[in-house]
Amino acid sequence: MVSSPSLSVLESYAKELQRTWLTGKVFPVWNLTHLRDHFPSEQVIQLILFQVESKALSAIHEVGYWDWKDGQMTAWLGEFFSKAQQRIAISHIHLSPLLHNAIYHSLRILLDPTSTWAQFYFGQRSALTIEEFSFYSRYVVYFDFISIALLSYARRNSLSVIDRSLWEEKAPRILSMYEEETQEKVEEYQRRHLEKMCQQSWDLIQKRWQILKEEGEDLIGSVVTKESSGSDELLQNLFGTFSGAGQTKGSEGRPQNPLLSAIDYEPRRVLREQFEVPVRRVETLRRFELDAIPIHKQFIYIQRVFDGDPTAFRQALDRLNEAASADEARALVQAWKTDKTDPQALIEFERWVLSRFQN
Repeated sequence: MVSSPSLSVLESYAKELQRTWLTGKVFPVWNLTHLRDHFPSEQVIQLILFQVESKALSAIHEVGYWDWKDGQMTAWLGEFFSKAQQRIAISHIHLSPLLHNAIYHSLRILLDPTSTWAQFYFGQRSALTIEEFSFYSRYVVYFDFISIALLSYARRNSLSVIDRSLWEEKAPRILSMYEEETQEKVEEYQRRHLEKMCQQSWDLIQKRWQILKEEGEDLIGSVVTKESSGSDELLQNLFGTFSGAGQTKGSEGRPQNPLLSAIDYEPRRVLREQFEVPVRRVETLRRFELDAIPIHKQFIYIQRVFDGDPTAFRQALDRLNEAASADEARALVQAWKTDKTDPQALIEFERWVLSRFQN
């Protein structure tokens, strides 16, 4: 992992980015298009949405008319918020603090992904149902392959919950597999995304952190950097803050780590089996699902066809699911070709896309 500055330095740096990103950009309201046009990090945008939607979800919960332990309810809420995001409208005044928190936590995720994402998922309790974990994963962009691997593994092995122990055991293994499959060190992944997010070279980022450290810019009493409180408002587990949510349906009497009681495993075999393409059922209407692509192939397509943008890759799968024929799908694939596209990777991706119409 790359070296990380203190939280006070990180917060000061986040404020600098916040000011830079907002300078000269004032709209009556910020919508999703404005956010994506002006902020160079999809992860930051997703954490802004998370803060907004957390408030909405808390308000719905306070009414007290629904069963929050119902997995189907959680899935419906995810679909609702996915559609509601397209109509989001945030005032400039409200956006500023949301943006600062989102930048700060995005930096933390890049610098310390396993513990920061663990806090995001398990901030208030030790385990989530599969539906809850999937709901949270909608907001994950940086190191999203950890969540994808864990969720797919749990579903494959019919686990009803994912707990913190499972995360802590599997996340380092998945990072190691990422390096082997992509031939890219985790440090390189971190630096690449930091440079893209901060729009500076890694050397300049480090120099700026050193200057902030020497200047001793520490924001006294900050909610974000107040480590002694043991509380982090943005990354607290939203469902865990609800009254009576400490136990999930069917979780009573379970071992702390459900994986250990489910199967015996060897890491490489597990990952290899987990991400093999599943047999498509006849009644399945969507041909293109993320879980249908082996994890190492996802890396290749994202990096070499979609210029390292996982959001663009997901959106491409959505577009492909709207294609009525193989010819239409082929035209879409060719339309995504740019001067940065790896020709061989594009050919392989197109071959996979066309194969889905033959099943």
